[in-house]
Amino acid sequence: MKRVFLIGVFALWLGTSCVTLQEQKPKLTLQERIDSAQVWHSIGKDDLLKAVDGRATYETAINELRKAYSYTLAKDTTGKLDSLRKEIALDLAYAYLRNKQLDSAEVFYQRIIKMDSTDPRGWHGLGFLYGIVKEDYVKGEEFYKKALELSPDNPDVLFGLAKVYEKAGEDEKAMNLYKEALQRKPDNAALNKSFGVFLYEKGKYAEAITYLEKAYEKRKDDFELLKTLTDAYLKASKEKKDVDLEKALTYATALIELADTSQKYKYYLKRAKIYEKLGKKKEAIADYERALKLNPNAKALKVRIAYLYDDLGQTAKAEKLAREVINDKEIDPQYRAPAWTLLGDIRQRRAIALYKAKKYEQAVSTFDSAIAAYQQAVVLGSGSIKTYAQRQLERVRKWRKKAWRKWKRID
Repeated sequence: MKRVFLIGVFALWLGTSCVTLQEQKPKLTLQERIDSAQVWHSIGKDDLLKAVDGRATYETAINELRKAYSYTLAKDTTGKLDSLRKEIALDLAYAYLRNKQLDSAEVFYQRIIKMDSTDPRGWHGLGFLYGIVKEDYVKGEEFYKKALELSPDNPDVLFGLAKVYEKAGEDEKAMNLYKEALQRKPDNAALNKSFGVFLYEKGKYAEAITYLEKAYEKRKDDFELLKTLTDAYLKASKEKKDVDLEKALTYATALIELADTSQKYKYYLKRAKIYEKLGKKKEAIADYERALKLNPNAKALKVRIAYLYDDLGQTAKAEKLAREVINDKEIDPQYRAPAWTLLGDIRQRRAIALYKAKKYEQAVSTFDSAIAAYQQAVVLGSGSIKTYAQRQLERVRKWRKKAWRKWKRID
């Protein structure tokens, strides 16, 4: 009994001592709270920026920002802590959003609104969370419109609402809002890129170029932007739009320089197409050959290179490549067919030259070899290749008949 009593007294003394120690611990002053919150906010914000490109993690940034936020949780008649708490909450909400912790992001955006319902940034955050991330376009529009009521000239809010309309398929509303936002911030890279991509996706390639180029002025290392810009030029030129393909070469070259070795293959192909459109066939061949070196399995490229050599009058090289394709049974027939067609064209021209030189017997033999090539193209080909080969067959047969009659001295 005495033992129990002593333990109880000791426990009471220990508890009292702890309380006394806690009471003796000095409380933070307002300035100390502000200083601590600012330091941790700065550290957290720095790691938040680093997390975007993988130099830090969002979890680290969240922990640091939460620590900063905790220092602001005290009564303050000056309003300094309240103001600081709101700024930290904005970064914390964004960090949660990037870390895909959507419920936590929403909690903090709601807290911002509770702290200050006249600050459009809380409504803006909810608009993005619902309209863009969750694809709840009704709620997204509702929140963005609330932000717009509070900040009618805010281009970021206009931009966000435009994206919601775009995703919801309301193109006209999106178009009008993009233009309105760009009137307020004509040099904003994100706005120009987004509107350029919007126009590109709607098939308005030439119009898209203007905005994509403006975005590129400030985002030289934006790989996706460069890809879209290069493709916009190629597609606009295909539609016979008046575009400066020399500028497109600059963008295609930048793509190749930025791309990993594994990706360079397809960007050499893009630049080769631009060279072709500009009539720079030697440069196009060089790029196609670079692409083939990077991807030896893309044997069908030999057909394109062969045609270009033929256009340049380098018939021997063209014929050699065409034969390589024809004899490679691993190559799909749809690519061997145009190789046979090219071989037929080369032989036909050679036969016509022999005919004009009055070497009729040789001309007949060469016309026969052209006919054999076109017949193979008809068997293997389809669509326009097959139609072309059939048309050439009729032509060559007429030439052969003329040559044969001259050879046999009928005419």
